[in-house]
Amino acid sequence: MALTDAAEAISTSQAVVNGALLGATLQRCFLVSDTDPTWAMRYVPKEDDDLTPAEIAERERQMTSFVKSKADELATTAADHAALIKGAVDALNTVAPPALTISAQDGRRDADLAENGWTDEEAAFVGRNPRAAGLSEDQIQQLLNGEKLTDVPAGVQEYLHMFYGNLDSDELFSLKSKFDGMETPDGASWSRALGQGLVTLSNENVGNNAGYQYLPSWVRDWSENYNSNDGKRIRDIDVPLAGLIGNSGSAPPGERFGTELIRKAAGGASRSAEDSGLLAPESNYGNLHDVPDAARSKYEETIRRFLDVGGRSQVAATAFLTGEYADGTALVDFDRDDMVGYAFRHDWNDGGAAAGSLVDWIRDYGGSGNPTNVALADRAFSGLFDCTTSTGGDNTFSDLMNANSSGDAIGKINPHLAGALREASLPYLNILAGGDSAVYGHSGFDPDIPPDEMQRRTARLFTLIASDNTYGEPTAENPDGTGAGADLYRDILDQTVRNGATAGELAASEPHRARSLAELSANLRALGQSGLYGAEYDLQRDEDANTDERNDANTKVRNIVSSASAGLTAVPHPAAIGVGAAGTAATPWLLPAESPGDVPFRPPTVAGGGGTAAEDEMHLVYGALRGLEIAPEPGALAESWYREDGQLKPLAHILSEHKGDSGELLSAMERALGDDDLLESLRAGTSTGNHQGRMNFDPTDLTTMTT
Repeated sequence: MALTDAAEAISTSQAVVNGALLGATLQRCFLVSDTDPTWAMRYVPKEDDDLTPAEIAERERQMTSFVKSKADELATTAADHAALIKGAVDALNTVAPPALTISAQDGRRDADLAENGWTDEEAAFVGRNPRAAGLSEDQIQQLLNGEKLTDVPAGVQEYLHMFYGNLDSDELFSLKSKFDGMETPDGASWSRALGQGLVTLSNENVGNNAGYQYLPSWVRDWSENYNSNDGKRIRDIDVPLAGLIGNSGSAPPGERFGTELIRKAAGGASRSAEDSGLLAPESNYGNLHDVPDAARSKYEETIRRFLDVGGRSQVAATAFLTGEYADGTALVDFDRDDMVGYAFRHDWNDGGAAAGSLVDWIRDYGGSGNPTNVALADRAFSGLFDCTTSTGGDNTFSDLMNANSSGDAIGKINPHLAGALREASLPYLNILAGGDSAVYGHSGFDPDIPPDEMQRRTARLFTLIASDNTYGEPTAENPDGTGAGADLYRDILDQTVRNGATAGELAASEPHRARSLAELSANLRALGQSGLYGAEYDLQRDEDANTDERNDANTKVRNIVSSASAGLTAVPHPAAIGVGAAGTAATPWLLPAESPGDVPFRPPTVAGGGGTAAEDEMHLVYGALRGLEIAPEPGALAESWYREDGQLKPLAHILSEHKGDSGELLSAMERALGDDDLLESLRAGTSTGNHQGRMNFDPTDLTTMTT
C-alpha cells in the first residue's frame, strides 16, 4: 500500500513538473543543465525578437522560479513517501525478518552470480544475505555452551548449504577480497558474515541441516588432506581460508570441522619442529615475491587462526586431546601424542594463548555441576593427563620439558599455555592427590594406573605447569610477580582449606573421611612442591649445572623449604631462588649447602605453611574452623581471628598478625576447634599424606621425573 500510494503521488507531482517545463518551453525558456539543482532557465529569442536584455533576464528568473517550485514540491512528495516506505519496510522486517524470507533458491541464485566474476553491484547484492542469515549473539553463546539451536529457520540453513555448496574456493575467496576492498562498514560486515556463515554451516548443533557433511566438497577434501608439505594447497586454500574463517566473530565450528582445523594448526606447527628437517617452515605459506618476514607472518597467522577457530569448540578440543570423537570413533591417521606435542611445543607468537584455549575451558565445565559438561571435561582432562605425563614410548613428558634444542620446557616457551594447564587441573586436585574419582564427582576421570604411578604423573603435570619460569617484577596483571607454578600452589592451599572445612562438617558422622581429606591435602601440597622444584631442577639441567651440584639438590631444596621465609608461605617464591645465587652462580635456584639462614623474598598473597605435617594441619584446622562456624569466646586469642561481621579472616592475615610462633598459633586453633576425634584424624592424615607424596616423587631424581 505504501508503495502504491507513493507511486501515485510521485507520478502526479512529476506530471506537474513536466507541465511546468512544457509551459516554460512555450515561453522559449529551456533548462541550462539536466543536472542543475537550481533549475536555472535560459531564454532563446526568435530572430525578430524585440525583448530587451532586462526583459529577457526577468523572464528567465520567472520561469526558473516557477519550474523550481514545482520541482521542490515533487522532492517533498518523494521524501514524504520515502519515509512512509521505510516505515513500512521496517514494520515488514519486524513481522518477517530477512532471515525468515531467504531460501535455498536465494542461495543458488547468489552463487550463480559468481560465474563471470563479482561486480561491485553483485557483491553488494549478495553480501546482504549471508548477513541476514547470521546468528544472533545469544545463539552464538548457546553454541559455545554446547547447546543445540532449535530456532534457526530452515530457510537460513538451506540458504547456507546452497550458497556455499555452489561456490568453488576461488569464487568464495574472491568475494571476500571484494568485500575487504570496499573499505566500508558494510563491506567489513559482509566479510565477517561470509566467514561466520561457513563456520555456522559446519556446526551440527545449528538446526537439522548443518554439520560437516553439509560443507562444500572442496572444504571436506581440504580437511582430509593431512600433508603439511603440500605447498600449492597451503598457498591456494590454507592461507585464504584462515583469513576467511578467522574473521567470523566468535561462532564455533562443529566437532568434525573444528577438529580438522586444530589438526591443520598442529600439522603446520610440526613444520617448525627442529626434527622436521625444514630450515624454513614458512616456505610454503608465502608467494615468490614475499620477503621472509612476510612469509613467516603468513605462516604464524594461518596456523594460529586455525587453532583459534577450532578451539572455540570444546567437543573438537576433546576429540583432539583424546583421539576420539564423542561417538567413540577414532580420528583417522592421527597420532594423538605427536599432534598434541606439536601444538604445545610450537613457539606461538601469542605466548600460547590460542593453544591454551584447547584446555582452559575444562575448569569451568568440570566445576559446573552440569552432568553433560562435567562428562566432557572429564574426557578432555583424561586425554590431556595421559598425553602430557606419559613417559612410555616416545616419552611425551620429556619432549614437553625439552621442547627445543635449548631444552626449554613448554611453559617457558608458552607461559599462557602453562596457565591454561593450571586452570584445567583445578577441578581434579583431590583426585590427582589420590582421591576417588566418583567421590569427587568426576567418575569420567579415572586413570587405570597404580597409585604410585598416579602420583608420579601428577608431579609431572605440576612440573609442566611450573615450567613457565615467568617470575619477575610485580605488574598490574601479575601483582606478585609469580608464574603458573606459584599460582597453582595458591590453589592447592585453597583446596587444603576447603578440605579442612569439609572435614569439620563430616567430623561427627564420617571421621574416616576427615582423615582421608587430611591425607589428600598433605599429599597434594607435597606434590605441588615437587612440581615447583622439578621445574627449577629441569631449568638448571638446561643451564648445564654440574653433576655435583645436581647431586646436592635434595639437601639444598630441604634448606629452602625449612628457611624462615618458607615458614610464611607454602613454598618459597622462586625469586628467593635467584637471591640464593651469590655462592652458586651455576645453580642460582639452590641455596648454598652451608647457608641455613633466611632468604628474603616477596611472598605470594596467600600465606601458608612450609610443608611440614604441622603446617599442613594448620590449613586443615583453619578450614575446619571455617566449616564449623565456631564462635570465639570473648577476650580469647581466637577473637582476633574474626572480622566484625563474625567471619574468619584469611589465614594469611591471621599469620601476619600473630606475634608468636606458628606452633603456638596451631595449638590455639586446635583448642578453639575442640573436637579431639577430628584433630586426631587431621594429624594422622597430614603425617601419612606428606610421607606418601615425598616417597613417590623426588624432583631431584631424574628417574622419577622422566621415566
